[in-house]
Amino acid sequence: MKRFFLIISVCFLCASCQKQTTDTPVESVPRKTITLGADDVPTSENLPESIKVRVVISRREDLRVKVDDKLKAGDVIADRDKERNALEAQKRQAELSLERLKNLMMLKTENLQKPIMPNDSFAEFEANIRRAALLVEAAKRNIKLQESRIEEIKKLPFPGDVSKITQHETARLALLKGELLEAESNLALERAKLETVKANRNYTEQKDALEIEKAKITASEQRITIETSITQIEVQITNLNARIITLSAVRAPFAGTVKKISWEGQTNDEITVVISVDVSDSDSRAK
Repeated sequence: MKRFFLIISVCFLCASCQKQTTDTPVESVPRKTITLGADDVPTSENLPESIKVRVVISRREDLRVKVDDKLKAGDVIADRDKERNALEAQKRQAELSLERLKNLMMLKTENLQKPIMPNDSFAEFEANIRRAALLVEAAKRNIKLQESRIEEIKKLPFPGDVSKITQHETARLALLKGELLEAESNLALERAKLETVKANRNYTEQKDALEIEKAKITASEQRITIETSITQIEVQITNLNARIITLSAVRAPFAGTVKKISWEGQTNDEITVVISVDVSDSDSRAK
């Protein structure tokens, strides 16, 4: 009898254990809610049940969805296009200014050349000097000839008085000496003219050289100013590019339905909004 009850007890215990094992449900891996930007990027193996997309806008119109909207992967959720367009217009204006300044840079200091002046031509003055010198030499020869003539007259064996002849020739000698003085004076004048022209030429060259140096200094100062402006505009364009990127349209990474829109807060002109989206099970990956 005891053995019978023992067998019955063992069978009942086995049946209870089998039933308990069969009725216990198999646990499944739960899907979770993720916040874009705060969690790891999900894959097709760990697709979330819902997502929270945090966006920053400056106007109500920047938010492009409302509750119960059906989204496809890639649909625009928020877009600050008005601000982005304004920044892109500023960027285009800055690029035009940059191009204009770079064109000005082509005027380099080394491109400033000495102005082309006529060749040094003193031939006319030198010819005048040579003619004046010839007249001087001719006047000197005439004087020597006249002096010799007077001496020869004095030695002639004339029976009469030759004083009048001598006086006449002496007067002619004085006239020839006067012509010599005039010729020498004219020679000095022609030489002075040449020296004056040379001095004026030298003064003009020095003046032009000084003007070129002043122009080079001015051009160098302008170059430094232009280079500084170019650097400032390049920095401005870099900053504008960075701001334009931050204002890119926010797109839905998965297909789903907008369930809730929460307005978190405002900092200056920027409003933070959180959009909750229930993710669809199929066709939900952004292309």
